[in-house]
Amino acid sequence: MRLFVIIPATLAFTCASLASAARAQPAEAPPAKAWTVPTPFSQLLPDVPGKRLVVVALTLPPEGAKPHPHRHPGSVYVYVTQGVARLGVEGQPVQVVQAGEGFFEPQGALHTVSESASPTQAASAIAVMIVPDGAPLVLTADAHSH
Repeated sequence: MRLFVIIPATLAFTCASLASAARAQPAEAPPAKAWTVPTPFSQLLPDVPGKRLVVVALTLPPEGAKPHPHRHPGSVYVYVTQGVARLGVEGQPVQVVQAGEGFFEPQGALHTVSESASPTQAASAIAVMIVPDGAPLVLTADAHSH
């Protein structure tokens, strides 16, 4: 098991990966202190050559700890499991996502908002990502993932 810790200006993005996720790279982007990713699941998709399925548990702290805008090299589906999250990508209205609801982020979209909607309560979510094998999970806002 490998542990990646990315500590940019305002985000501690912690990612403990399975041995099978050895190709996953730490983020290039310095996202702000908001997401905590304790244990991803990572598996090559034999029916989709060159792609990997990654599942991570996310914790969004109470309002005020916001990540910098960033992108992902693949599609992301976020399912909120507890609390209420505010999630948004550039060019679309910010969505308030309750526990039991989901949010889709297209490949390469600029993820501009990801925070708990509460000033006192964290939100929890599961993110399911389909990414190119070997690609970092998070890219800088100015990077393109096509």
